[in-house]
Amino acid sequence: MTVSAITSTADKATPDRMPLPARAAWLALMTPFRGAFLQMAWLSMLTNVLMLVPTLYMLQLYDRVMVSRNTLTLVAVTLLTIGLLLFMALADWIRSAVAIKTGVQFDLHYGKQVFHAAFDTRPVVDRTDHKIGHQIAPAQVLQHLTAVRQFMTGAGLFAFFDMPWSVVYIMVLTILHPVLGLTAVVFCLVQWVVAVWNQRVMAAPLQHSQQARQQTDAFLQQKIRHLQTSHVMGMMHTLQQQWQQLLKQQTQSEALGLRVSDRSQCVNKWSRYTMQSLMLAVAAVLTIRGDISVGSMIASNVLIARALQPFDVIVHSWRQCVQATAAALEVQQVLAAPAVPARMVATSASTRPVELVLQSASVVVNQQPVLRDLSLHIQPGRVLCVMGSSGSGKSTLARLLVGAVPVAQGGYWLNGTAIEPALPPAALTHVGYLPQQVSLLEGTIAENVARFGALDAAEIIRACQRTGLHEAILRLPQGYDTRLDEHGLPLSGGQRQLLGLARAIYRDPMLLVLDEPNASLDEFGEVHLMQILQACKAMQCTVVVVSHRSGLLKITDDLLILKRGEAVHMGPRDAGIAYLNQYHAASHAAIPG
Repeated sequence: MTVSAITSTADKATPDRMPLPARAAWLALMTPFRGAFLQMAWLSMLTNVLMLVPTLYMLQLYDRVMVSRNTLTLVAVTLLTIGLLLFMALADWIRSAVAIKTGVQFDLHYGKQVFHAAFDTRPVVDRTDHKIGHQIAPAQVLQHLTAVRQFMTGAGLFAFFDMPWSVVYIMVLTILHPVLGLTAVVFCLVQWVVAVWNQRVMAAPLQHSQQARQQTDAFLQQKIRHLQTSHVMGMMHTLQQQWQQLLKQQTQSEALGLRVSDRSQCVNKWSRYTMQSLMLAVAAVLTIRGDISVGSMIASNVLIARALQPFDVIVHSWRQCVQATAAALEVQQVLAAPAVPARMVATSASTRPVELVLQSASVVVNQQPVLRDLSLHIQPGRVLCVMGSSGSGKSTLARLLVGAVPVAQGGYWLNGTAIEPALPPAALTHVGYLPQQVSLLEGTIAENVARFGALDAAEIIRACQRTGLHEAILRLPQGYDTRLDEHGLPLSGGQRQLLGLARAIYRDPMLLVLDEPNASLDEFGEVHLMQILQACKAMQCTVVVVSHRSGLLKITDDLLILKRGEAVHMGPRDAGIAYLNQYHAASHAAIPG
């Protein structure tokens, strides 16, 4: 869910009534910290009670000191006021410190769970109808957690703590004179109406502005990733024109949003200052009539300002509150997903040979069937080569075997353990996987080979030596400490493929799945690949290789041929080669001329 989606969802909540799911999400997230919130509530009470000190000081100053002209009374009242205000500042500081500490504890408490849930490859399952729902991007989940934490430690939360004390200030005004209390009630209602109007008029312009900004950012990020190709192909001028059009739309949307926001802020400021002045005018009338003293007149202005202040803060932070509420719903949904059972991790940690079984397995991606009714049985120590035309489902099969995609129908077992969406094989530590597009992460060469775990120098060097990459790494200025960027530079395409292969065979996995491992390799690299596969067979490792090249058939034991997601042949290598020869002969005979 994007920021705009959060806004559109959360704007449906009215200020005076929060939807029940939102309340449940907040309660679930905040329950572990109820002690801290109780402390903040007590400190808020103490702070707001001490906020009455300036009012009482003015009453004493105008109604007692100015009448009696007693300097000693002035000094005593002033010193007492300074001490109480110092105590009030201390209570407010402690309240902020508790909020900051609670925010840190919130991150520590939920951060690890949200991180694992955010990078879970399983789809989000709706427990009500058991249908596969949407999957939230990792960055969005972490942003949602940040939004909730920022609201917990911001001024908006304190405004909600302070709002009930507006009633206390209104009661004090009522004690001074009932007309002042009634006027304060009317002014608070007006300020609340202004707050609601403010959010309603700002919702659509700000949503459009956020959408335009996200669209422009996405356009730039996508084109930057393909900058060299765009430059060579002469597309830069056209792309610049498209970007300028998007930027123009973004600028117009942001300008409209700023105009609406400035107008709303002006109306809010005008109404607040006008009501304070009107309160002073009402108090002045009462003073002229002799109903209240001059001190009460001055104090009424301070009290109405304090009564309206929480509403003013809520006007400025209401949008943050709305977004935090929607974010809390998303975070709670992610945290409610089932965790990985311990038995799966224990099974995956086993280093015994892996027997792989697929029985009538089907895979659906984006509601389209990619693999249909596929059955395999691979014994340890055997190499299965998967071949087929483009789009036949080879890469999807590789992703299925390492748990990146779930089985829609049928079953998948490793050593008798059923691999299900609730038990992601992505948690396996003894699986080696080389995707078709090698994805190296930003970090050192050693960290990438070690999968960003504990750096075992001997195992890292051994894996790189087996792929023939060791000497090339030593020629780099920083060797294994050379940092790679998000594109894998400064390594070449073939070196990135070999580094991905070294990462796959690190610590001798018992299940090795390679998707087009020789796509970017030269003759030298292919020799090392053949040696690696031979060594894996000798160690009773289960190997699945996706390849278009026939050179790997020399060490292949079984051959699987896919066509449109279905297995047209599965069996020993020689029978598979005979099938391919017959297929190619029939294809050539069908070509006229």
